[in-house]
Amino acid sequence: MSEANGTLLARAQAFRRGLTTLLKWVVIVLMALLVLDVLWGVISRYAFGQQAKWSEELARLLLVWVSLFGASVAFAMKAHLGLDYFAEKLHPDARKWNRVIGATICLAFAVLVFIVGGLELVKRTYESGQTMVALPFAKWWAYAALPASGGFMAVYLLEQLVEIIATPVDSEEGEAQ
Repeated sequence: MSEANGTLLARAQAFRRGLTTLLKWVVIVLMALLVLDVLWGVISRYAFGQQAKWSEELARLLLVWVSLFGASVAFAMKAHLGLDYFAEKLHPDARKWNRVIGATICLAFAVLVFIVGGLELVKRTYESGQTMVALPFAKWWAYAALPASGGFMAVYLLEQLVEIIATPVDSEEGEAQ
């Protein structure tokens, strides 16, 4: 591996680690708020005989954000689902190309569906002026999690592509068996 590739790879990995740490803390805070909100909903239902009207809607909103940001963290940690049994049987050169193609397809999906589609959904909801029923928030906040998480996924997938491309194929290691 050339020195330039090594430096680029090291910078990309350092950026991913920092961004992942920040995103993990965001997920932790959102999850803590979700737990407190659901706990308050249960307490208010049984202690006061009626659940707070806003707690269910806030729980739904927080669950969307936690789920999508948690998926972004999974991309960062390379913990997303994958079937690699057959891919590991490929020749190392073919395995590298398989990884490049897979990451490119995921990147295209994240950009087209999450970012472009999510921004369009946010724009339309913003223009409609819809508000949440029990919370003093505009409805587009619920949908804003799509382009935000898509942006994180795209950054992580770009970093993974840099890593895949910058890492040389070692034909000795991992030869198809």
